[in-house]
Amino acid sequence: MSTNHPSEAPGRAFTRRSLLQGAAAGAAGLLLAGGVGQPAFAAATRPYIPASLTYAPTDPLAGFFQKVAAGTASIVFNGDSITEAYGAANPQEGYPALLLDRLRRSKQQPLGGLGYVPARYQFSGAVPKPVTATYLTYYGPSDNVIDIQANTYALKRSTQEGLGRRSLLLEKGIIKATSFTQKFTSVRVSYRAQTTATVFFVQIGSAAPQKVTPASIAEGQLTLGPFSSAVRTVKVTAETSGVYLEGFDIYDGDEAAGFHAVESSQSGSMTWQFSAASGAPVGLGTGTGSSGWANSLVRYEPDLIASMWGTNDYANQIPPTDVKQHTMNYLALMHAKKPTATKLVIMPYEFGAKRTLPWSDYVKAQNDAVKDFVTANPTAKVGFFNLGTYIPKYFGAASATTEFMSDGIHPNSHGYDVIAAILYVYFTSKPA
Repeated sequence: MSTNHPSEAPGRAFTRRSLLQGAAAGAAGLLLAGGVGQPAFAAATRPYIPASLTYAPTDPLAGFFQKVAAGTASIVFNGDSITEAYGAANPQEGYPALLLDRLRRSKQQPLGGLGYVPARYQFSGAVPKPVTATYLTYYGPSDNVIDIQANTYALKRSTQEGLGRRSLLLEKGIIKATSFTQKFTSVRVSYRAQTTATVFFVQIGSAAPQKVTPASIAEGQLTLGPFSSAVRTVKVTAETSGVYLEGFDIYDGDEAAGFHAVESSQSGSMTWQFSAASGAPVGLGTGTGSSGWANSLVRYEPDLIASMWGTNDYANQIPPTDVKQHTMNYLALMHAKKPTATKLVIMPYEFGAKRTLPWSDYVKAQNDAVKDFVTANPTAKVGFFNLGTYIPKYFGAASATTEFMSDGIHPNSHGYDVIAAILYVYFTSKPA
């Protein structure tokens, strides 16, 4: 079967998140027990998973597929709650992490550390709460542990900076610090300084805190290590206001692994929100989307920048013509930031609740956006993949909670494993 379906056209992969340490690790490990080519739930899920896919030499993802075959592909996954793993027990049971596991296992690469952990997860507001709402602990001005989901801190949860627009404004008198405890060999701290007077400290365990003075208004990063593999606590503390903490790349012996993946999403997102060129749709407030988050891409060299949007556009009945333009605006931003990276627009499956404007209009809008963008930018490598070709509405069921679904929209860990299995077959497509 060719990847060039009438409704499709192809695209590329980035950092490894290893299985969660602690009690939640077992479930994620079981999801992979079926091997790299099929999930543990093969008997039930097989109808959704193609046996193999092929690509033509002219396929826009041909170069990416070749890199995957060689075992050296890096991917950034942009998206909404389905990419952020809403409905799963923890982020390691979302499709980006499970797909990365499959890719690394296929080439006997180390599974490594948690990979990119944002300063906050939007999906931690899920009901019921996931087993691991966040890997981070947050502290107030008196070093008291605080819940940043509370309305008190709403304006400090930035939606403009960092991968997925999930940075956190650290200020001495409000959200003073954050920390995590994980096993790692090295950590990269990513931040954006908002003033030239920004000062903050990074501390590992009981070692003396390291002072960071960026001295410029820009994206920054600080690498800690390499160390021997061990469980350590890392804490970032604000001395002044003006630092947006974006997140951490957490490695555990996988710094040089061939496959890497970064999850860059936010629950509730619509396509327009990921480009300043797009204005807020009628009825959804004022203002524009954000392009600031894409500054974080300068830290990475992705072979593929993939996105999966459409569910929230459909739920809010954003006019499909607008969705098409918003998608083109997003692709223009990605092309400007990383012109050599392949781009892939993934259309998710249709959820159960029917809307007036049909799902097919939204599939067509995003597919047409890819076609028109490539026509206007003939050197760009941009593909389209319709996940719904393989996954029927509601994962083939008529009720909200099923073997694969946590509710009427989001998969559970089993469902995410199916998505990872489908994308694994797609990303390992063979020459026709």
